[in-house]
Amino acid sequence: MFEAYVLICLMGNSEICHTLKDLEGPYETKQECIARTYEMAADLPLYMPQFQALKYKCLETDDSEGKVRTGYGRNKEKETQKHWHEGSYHQGWSQATH
Repeated sequence: MFEAYVLICLMGNSEICHTLKDLEGPYETKQECIARTYEMAADLPLYMPQFQALKYKCLETDDSEGKVRTGYGRNKEKETQKHWHEGSYHQGWSQATH
């Protein structure tokens, strides 16, 4: 099972960013999860027009405990960055990590 997340940042100010977590999942396959991140990005202008979607990630859940594997550890920044993926939604998903 996979949980969907989308990184969004304020247009014109990449210092102000938020992570959106999908409320509809988890999803059986990674492809379903990725498709959901694109839906979330497409809906973003309706709810938060001043923000733009930059990146997405689909993390595998640990079904036995109902928790998400986040990869936090000593190298927290490196571990979590490797889960963000570049896509091609509209003007493109940004490669910059915020």
